[in-house]
Amino acid sequence: MLHMDLFVVSTLSCILDLIIPFLIRFILSYLLMQKKYDVELRKELSNLKKDMTGLSMVDEFAKYIKLQRQCNHIESILRGNMNQRLTWRLKLQTLLIYSFYAVNGILILWLLYMYKNEPIIILSENVLWPIQNFLSWPCQHENAISLLAWLVITRLGISACKKLHM
Repeated sequence: MLHMDLFVVSTLSCILDLIIPFLIRFILSYLLMQKKYDVELRKELSNLKKDMTGLSMVDEFAKYIKLQRQCNHIESILRGNMNQRLTWRLKLQTLLIYSFYAVNGILILWLLYMYKNEPIIILSENVLWPIQNFLSWPCQHENAISLLAWLVITRLGISACKKLHM
């Protein structure tokens, strides 16, 4: 693997670690939106409430209570559907996010194992002077940044940007 490929893959892996959870949440919220059945129930509930406002509770008590019971029943069905959808979304979201973290972690570990002695970036002489040995460890190439150091730098940079954004 060329230095540039290793650079791109490792950087992309760190960036995706931040972006993928957001994308998963966005896509699941879109996919698990209200269903047609719930929209129809909401319309029916709205119509029942409209009918209830037109009735006098004192004069037509039996009819009013019957409409009230229907409203309560529809509201409980809607609440149950919403809770079920929310539970399903949270379970699926958690599964997908942690599965991505596991796959990404395995990729990082594999890259570190395979390319631990490869420099990811080679700079001109004495650019990294006081910390060049630290940044090149474990590859032992002077004036270079190792994969391990690059992953740490990238993750710290992305974490700082994330804190600034929030």
